[in-house]
Amino acid sequence: MDDFAKSIFGDKNQNKTAQEGGKVKRNAYPAIVVRTDDPLEEGRIIARIIGLDEEGNMRGGRDKDTPDDKLQFAVPLVPGFFHVTPLEGEMVILILENPEINTATRYWVGPIISSKLKLRYQSYREAVKIFDYTKFGVNQSISNRPSPSRAWPEKSDVALMGRDDSMILLKPREVYINSGTFKKGTFEPNTEHPGYIQILQHDIKPESQFNTSPIEYSQINVVSTNINLYSPRGKFRKADAQRFETNIDLQNFGDIAITLHPAVLGDELVKLLDLMIQFLRTHIHTPQNPPVPEPWLKSLEEYSVGGKLQDLLSNHIRIN
Repeated sequence: MDDFAKSIFGDKNQNKTAQEGGKVKRNAYPAIVVRTDDPLEEGRIIARIIGLDEEGNMRGGRDKDTPDDKLQFAVPLVPGFFHVTPLEGEMVILILENPEINTATRYWVGPIISSKLKLRYQSYREAVKIFDYTKFGVNQSISNRPSPSRAWPEKSDVALMGRDDSMILLKPREVYINSGTFKKGTFEPNTEHPGYIQILQHDIKPESQFNTSPIEYSQINVVSTNINLYSPRGKFRKADAQRFETNIDLQNFGDIAITLHPAVLGDELVKLLDLMIQFLRTHIHTPQNPPVPEPWLKSLEEYSVGGKLQDLLSNHIRIN
């Protein structure tokens, strides 16, 4: 072990208050969370300062003689605008206001998680390896894992990461909000039903054979199996209008989706309008008789509620 790790792990060092000139120097300790149910709902937790032996087994520590119900609540140093609570068994850093008095006010920072592959939960015993990973083994690396684009923040990014695979990622001139990057319970890419919002600023790129008039532009990509765009003051669909839509997936998208209208696919609508216009301009019929059969009419006859009219409707984007 290196010297710093020994100062963290060693039971003697856990209990010893390093002194110089009679002044206590150390007041920060790794601790294991034992309780998070703060009766005052102020984000306080109870964590125990423990020690580790040479094999990484938990033992002793500064709080070894204090039962859990006698330990002091620790006050969060996380700003109240952010919500994060460590799980029982995870590691935090405790800061003692007065290291000479074990019952003095305590503050906590954390949870301390040493690997992005352990965001769901990482035990104290694993997390504490961050102080001396050469002794207990290196974390699995994410840099060599085959992962979807933007699955993990790069070193220069700013990110807010959730317990599972949800994240707000701030990159240069890009904001990326996602949920479900991986298949549930795995680190395999979720290609079947990803969900994310991407806001981009595209800068001018050099001209090419495919882009002879490059421009600057912004772009928002919204990706999801089902997208609901609605206003609480909008026009919700009445039950009798549901007969005009034959969407077998709709029943799986929840009550809100059922009350919304399907978005219309613009090019499919233009296709129908073009057929109608061409038919009106060119059809021939005599009074009291149906139109003379022609290609335009045959094409129009395919558009019915049970037929090609459904081609005009989006099965996955709902509006009101």
